[in-house]
Amino acid sequence: MHDASDMELLRDYHRRGSEAAFAALVQRHINLVYSVALRHVGIAAHAEEITQAVFIILARKSAGLRADTVLESWLHETTRLTALSFLRGERRRQFREQEAYMQSTLQESSHGPVWHQLAPLLDEAISRLGKKDRDAVMLRFFKDKNLREVAAALNVNESAAQRRVHRAVEKLRGFFTKRGIALSSVAITGAISANSVQAAPVTLAKSVTAVAIAKGAAASGSTLTLIKGALKIMAWTKMKTPIVISAVILLAGGVATVVLSGGSRSGDGLSTDEIFQKTQETYASLTSYSDEGKVVFLDGSPELTFTIKLARPNFYRIEWQQSILTPRGRRLFKSKISSATETNDMETVLENDLGFSLGATANIPGTFFKTPIGVNLGSSTLSEKRQADEKVENIDCYVFSSELKQGVTRTLWIGKNDFLIHQVRNVMSPEFSKNALAEAVKLNPGMMPTSPQSSGSVISTETHMNILVNKKFLPVDFE
Repeated sequence: MHDASDMELLRDYHRRGSEAAFAALVQRHINLVYSVALRHVGIAAHAEEITQAVFIILARKSAGLRADTVLESWLHETTRLTALSFLRGERRRQFREQEAYMQSTLQESSHGPVWHQLAPLLDEAISRLGKKDRDAVMLRFFKDKNLREVAAALNVNESAAQRRVHRAVEKLRGFFTKRGIALSSVAITGAISANSVQAAPVTLAKSVTAVAIAKGAAASGSTLTLIKGALKIMAWTKMKTPIVISAVILLAGGVATVVLSGGSRSGDGLSTDEIFQKTQETYASLTSYSDEGKVVFLDGSPELTFTIKLARPNFYRIEWQQSILTPRGRRLFKSKISSATETNDMETVLENDLGFSLGATANIPGTFFKTPIGVNLGSSTLSEKRQADEKVENIDCYVFSSELKQGVTRTLWIGKNDFLIHQVRNVMSPEFSKNALAEAVKLNPGMMPTSPQSSGSVISTETHMNILVNKKFLPVDFE
């Protein structure tokens, strides 16, 4: 049993219900899971609950893990996502509060200043690596395996394993450098090896094993809720993290619904609710959608460009780029959000990606997948006011405006011929924009958002161009 591999133990547990096999897995990996959880939540009791949830998830998913799975990597990512689910559900702290708490509670006697800098960002940095690089780092530095052992686990020769580890470490170093932490590769790997895994409470392994083997049957209600949220989160791909003020601007205007008030009729005899109904039906009838677009900010912030690709039942890909002002000057940020989800719960997927593409994830994907995220033309909480018709990129459009919430107004441009959304404009009042700016800095203290224009209002216009519908896509188009 001691010499059996992780996957052999997992198969033994799945096929024969071997409690000893699962207990051995828990004993091997509980310190890793507990340490990752503790870095995220900072409180031992919460970390223990997350640890228990992760091993219950492992027990439930034991039949579906591939034979070549590196369990350390799988557990690390599952723990990270479960901790994120916990933090979101509890609404206890944002990233900055978490970092401040962790730095104040780390023990000076056992952790040096280098680890203090790395700890708040480490698990996010690991999650951004590709699978092969992440496996290499987990085995080499989290599990303290030598290169020969890493090579054997990855089924490559020792030279290839060394190159893979080196490549992964350089990516980590680049991640930290972009966030103002300039350390050598030696300092980074030394800090990770020395501090990334610490001992879990002695009694935790026994209690975790008992509850996990029963697949959560005896777990508390809060733990079961946490497991449900974590399983939903595990359906999406890794989140992208550069959040700046423009994300909050569009987030403020992106999650809302509208009521279709009959109102006046257009020149072609259509009322407001008929136009919105036709638009909703148009998106529902599409098998795929793609476009190119831009977001322009009236306050002089750099223009954001993006591309969107969507296909039913649950494929999407969003790419965006924008230059952002940081304490070190302007940097060009690029990101890709891709998903071939295993669930139809696109509301959860889009909700958690909303804002990471600085708005492009909201309006069109939310409408295409008919979720409460984005424009969502089918609900009934706001009143749309008809405006004079206008052109967007030489396309004749109906124009509607509404107050999403106090201090935020949205205007929509809907094509007269295709009944697709061609433009969305959000206007935030001075008070609302001030609060949004504070929230952006709170979410991402490493960024330096550009200041709103002198009036204090923030105006952003999102335009969708080169729209293609019902184009045949393959799953590889979303990888």
